[in-house]
Amino acid sequence: MIDNTVRQMAAATNPLIQLLDEKRGNRRVGFTIHSSYGEMTVMTNDRWRHHADGMPMNSYLLATSVDVESFGAADPIDKRAVLLRIVGRAEIATDRDSLRAILEHFQDQPDTDDPAFRKMEPISFAMLQWSGIKTKVLGTFYMDADSRLRFGADVEDFFAARQMKVLKPGNEALEAIVNFVDPVRLKKATEDATAMGMKRPPQPFQIGTVRFTSAAHMSSLNSKSGAPVKIFPGDFLGRRTAVFGMTRTGKSNTTKTMVSAVALSALETDLPVGQVIFDVNGEYSNANNQDQGSSIADVFGDNTIRYRAKITAGFRDLRVDFYQSFDMGHQFIASNLREDGGSMSDELKSFLALDLSPPEDKGDYSANLLWKRRAALYQCILKAAEYPHSPAFNIEFPAGEDALSQIYDNSPSIKEAFENRSNKQVKAEATAAHFNLQSLGRGMYKAAPDDALAFWLEVRRIEKSLRDSNTNITSGKKPWLTEEEFAMICLVAGKSGKTDTPIRSKNAIKTAASQFHSPLGSANVAKDIYSFLTEGRIVIVDLSVGPPSIRERMAERIARHIFDTSSETFTSGGVPPRIVIYVEEAHNLIGKKASLDSTWPRIAKEGAKYGISIVYATQEPSSVHSNIMSNTENFFVTHLNNDVEIKSLSSYYDFDDFGESLKRCQDVGFARVKTLSANFTTPTQILLFEPAKVSQAYAAAKQRAPSWFKPLT
Repeated sequence: MIDNTVRQMAAATNPLIQLLDEKRGNRRVGFTIHSSYGEMTVMTNDRWRHHADGMPMNSYLLATSVDVESFGAADPIDKRAVLLRIVGRAEIATDRDSLRAILEHFQDQPDTDDPAFRKMEPISFAMLQWSGIKTKVLGTFYMDADSRLRFGADVEDFFAARQMKVLKPGNEALEAIVNFVDPVRLKKATEDATAMGMKRPPQPFQIGTVRFTSAAHMSSLNSKSGAPVKIFPGDFLGRRTAVFGMTRTGKSNTTKTMVSAVALSALETDLPVGQVIFDVNGEYSNANNQDQGSSIADVFGDNTIRYRAKITAGFRDLRVDFYQSFDMGHQFIASNLREDGGSMSDELKSFLALDLSPPEDKGDYSANLLWKRRAALYQCILKAAEYPHSPAFNIEFPAGEDALSQIYDNSPSIKEAFENRSNKQVKAEATAAHFNLQSLGRGMYKAAPDDALAFWLEVRRIEKSLRDSNTNITSGKKPWLTEEEFAMICLVAGKSGKTDTPIRSKNAIKTAASQFHSPLGSANVAKDIYSFLTEGRIVIVDLSVGPPSIRERMAERIARHIFDTSSETFTSGGVPPRIVIYVEEAHNLIGKKASLDSTWPRIAKEGAKYGISIVYATQEPSSVHSNIMSNTENFFVTHLNNDVEIKSLSSYYDFDDFGESLKRCQDVGFARVKTLSANFTTPTQILLFEPAKVSQAYAAAKQRAPSWFKPLT
């Protein structure tokens, strides 16, 4: 009685005993008969396999020399459990005898109705039941000096005459094995979480259940089958995650599960984590039959912002308002004009080189006036090229009294409308009135776009006429317009500043980038999205509609802004926000031929130190840049249909063990999962994204949500 009590106390406090205890559902399935540092051969018996509900390919076994009943008295060198993975069948000495016996049995009884030999005499039947299993050594569980369970990813030694009994882990032990995190690593993860700004340590979330094979007949006989596989949120933050697999094998479902887990963890740990999904197929922003009628946007509706390059209810416009976004609009037009080629007048070349950045010194009055006039002329160029604008839009620009009075003097149409004006101030007022310019004070005016266009076209006509006479419209003793500004109003007119002949301008500028413009767009959509991410929002950029050029260019610019802003914050001594970027069709962005200096490879390679995580999905692992693959910490791999892709993956971690399974098994959501905290890859059936359950968990998390969380209205 006392011995049993002592044993129970030891089992309750010793995690190694708990791992090996056969009273906790483990089943003895054999003995090791050959050991090495990397592999072990296990001798097993059909009877043991039957009672253990089978020994599936890729499943785990525990080999040990210790008896938990007398653990305390065991030799210290035996107090360990070697974790094995089944990788195939091994030949043992009795195989040839068994094969001969089987052949003779069927030759002697060709009409037998007992192929399972259940009617065979017992001694012969017993001899046929032995077989060998080839296993790979994954590592060793042991207790350290502080009585903590540790795991080393190898074995220190093996003994030729000291073989071990082998156990198939029950659900309790299996859960402990696949979710084990070494105490040292766990401590580091907790410290990292605190450094990130988490007020509470993150709790692991379930990503799926253990599943070793596509066929699940024998495991389904056990009603308790399916040990949960859990993931630590810290594994994803500031890390790289690859999601590989063919279409319709569960990549998007895996991503939805990740998005949900990160969103819930952010609330639970009191750390805002922004997530941006570049949604190529529209499956995250729109409900579909895969999601039981709901999507990520529906579940997290009060914390999700959706963008689309098309005016759609419930979506913000992904396109840019060029009238407000000088830098981005001009970059789109200029880069496309360069790519398209064609003839370039001096005026168009000047436009391509145009700098629309506002002066850094806000107190430099002259520099700011010049910038405001340049910005207004750029807006007039857009108007002349027929870029649409909002009805209430006005163009603002500076125009001094000197210049306006000279425009009066050189404009017959103004003189005809406002006769006999002699005073400079009165002339200036007449000019402003003629073009419906509304004074804003201090020489600033605003006008409707059509009126502004008419004004600057008249200015261009007068300036061209004066230049032909070797003079200019002046402001004080200097020319009023710079050469750059005169080139801009020549583009408005579509005429050369030298010869007055037509030049390539309006149509070229219109066709260059009009698809990227929308009067309902933002002045800086990338900046807006970054602001939302800083608040811990989920931003879905729906790239399923609109021209491909918009999708690729806008996605790249948003990603570049995220990277540049976060890196600038970091290098300035600040703490950038935690952001997770989800990218589909990743081979198009971070492929083998991609320059490591371009946006997407830089995010994948350097983003971690700036708090940026990237989750990239593709059907083609072989096409992903090797430098990025080598730096990827987390892998989720479903079905791959050819040897090239499987071979490219097999050189990473222990995926070589799963090559045959990856090619053969096409089950949706059947993944092989390797994460930063895990010491080995675990075959996992990813949980189905169930909106109702996630919504329930989200509602509960919001009840205790931190102060930074503000639901969208």
